[in-house]
Amino acid sequence: MPDIWSGIKWALDPANGSAVSRLHLAARALRGALWHGKAMRRWMAIVFELRSRGIVADLPSEYLRAVRPYVNSGTSMSTRVVQLIDHADWLETALKPAAFERITSGKPLVLASLQAPRGYQYMRLQLQRSPVQSPEGDLMLTLVLQRSAQVQQKALPVEAATLAFSRFRIDGQGCLAIGGVRGQRHPVLRLSPVELGQALSGWKPPVLMVRVAQELARFWGLRLVGLDPSHHPLHHWPYSSSRRNRDAAQQIDKSYGAIWKHFDAVRGPHGWMVLPQNSDEKLSATALSPEKRARQTLRADYWIRTRNLLRSEFSMQLQRLAPDVQLNGATVAHGPDTMQIGQDDLRDSDDNVPSRVLDTGPSSLI
Repeated sequence: MPDIWSGIKWALDPANGSAVSRLHLAARALRGALWHGKAMRRWMAIVFELRSRGIVADLPSEYLRAVRPYVNSGTSMSTRVVQLIDHADWLETALKPAAFERITSGKPLVLASLQAPRGYQYMRLQLQRSPVQSPEGDLMLTLVLQRSAQVQQKALPVEAATLAFSRFRIDGQGCLAIGGVRGQRHPVLRLSPVELGQALSGWKPPVLMVRVAQELARFWGLRLVGLDPSHHPLHHWPYSSSRRNRDAAQQIDKSYGAIWKHFDAVRGPHGWMVLPQNSDEKLSATALSPEKRARQTLRADYWIRTRNLLRSEFSMQLQRLAPDVQLNGATVAHGPDTMQIGQDDLRDSDDNVPSRVLDTGPSSLI
């Protein structure tokens, strides 16, 4: 098994490059070896074991997950190691064997096949491991559409929205932590907002993705939290020294602030927003014009059908722990996590209708 000083050499390898410079990454690897040696040695042992079992293939890149800056700037390397080990322990229990094998092989798992709109071959929700350079989470939930051959020859899949998340314990309780929600990023493979609105019956893709995350949290019995945008690394040195980064941080504030406000999230400690597991807003149809009422009814009907489909298909790929099973893995040695969320932050009401407001906040949800 390599020692933790190997992380410095791996960080300088061009193959492990990312938005963080190699020199910066090597400096973080050195700091981790000096000040977080116990945690980093434990993570090296875990990654080495996972590679020996065939669950991960690239040991250097996986080790550097703990070295790279996390999307929550208040997360120390020791805490990040706890999160990564906790997530790895949980993943083996959260997926059925065939699904787990597909995820660990690097292939996307089709979590649910949604009803494809006219002119499309399919519309899917896919789950896959995040790239090792991703700071936002260890799993990605992606909405993917592909046009039919009759509409476009050699059409390629289009990623309409992506939600990055991890599962780790916060004050001893499992949480599904959303580190990033975004819309389309590909410069060429894109769909127009009108086309997406028609395909999703008026739903904005990022809003729909958080709705799906609520269903996942309900299925796995997890609390749902999301990144407080004020704790994004772009707000802090050395990234804040760049005007471009400061502008990006302001846009992140607007977009994330809008979506968390939409879901009535409340500010939690240590850089997390606490989201309800259910969104139970009632339809105010009497206050709407007939046209708006018809559109809202269409949205409600689409979500109810989608939610029922998700609850049916989740059970085919995912599994949950029995209530009496406790995970007491390697993370226990690192002590408790650093955040506490009150019991009254969860809502148990049924989710029968979608939100009556889809254009939320001061900015578009990107």
